Amino acid sequence: MFVKNSPKVVEISLPEYTIDKQPDYAVIGSKIDKVVEENFEGVFLERVLSITDHPQYTLDQLADIIIKTGTDRYDPCRKGVCHEEFEPYNADLQAGSIEIRNGKLTEPFGAGLIKLFYENVLLDRGYRLRIDLILLFDPEQMIQAEKVDHSKPSVRLELEQCLWRFKDSDHKQKALVGVIKILR
Repeated sequence: MFVKNSPKVVEISLPEYTIDKQPDYAVIGSKIDKVVEENFEGVFLERVLSITDHPQYTLDQLADIIIKTGTDRYDPCRKGVCHEEFEPYNADLQAGSIEIRNGKLTEPFGAGLIKLFYENVLLDRGYRLRIDLILLFDPEQMIQAEKVDHSKPSVRLELEQCLWRFKDSDHKQKALVGVIKILR
């Protein structure tokens, strides 16, 4: 029988963080970094989500689904952004890596994420996104996704390094160790 400890759920209220105008990346990002540093220690894979991509759910509903299943891939028919590019890798998720040592991030990441979701996301979506959830995964429960369909083009190396698979696909939730809700 599978027994799982629940992930740590943390909330941060950031009503000043909107996408109506360019957010202050440094100020908002430092607040996110601080909550991460105060609540987690170690190396994690971080996945960032916007509730805009899941309009049928509230933030709490989506977080509950993720906590229960271990993933935001709750609908096998739903195709994510850049699906065609990532399909040859058969990846479960795209995530970056962060490390917190002695209560400090080895490299701040909040400001970069806010900027990415405000500016760069326009390239693949055509609209800006607000970050609403940050998921932290245990990298020991994940493996790097490898290209399985060599007839299709590869993605850029920096993207390829962000593609992951769950080691235990029947118990994905055991890889999820943290959920940070960014309240409006």
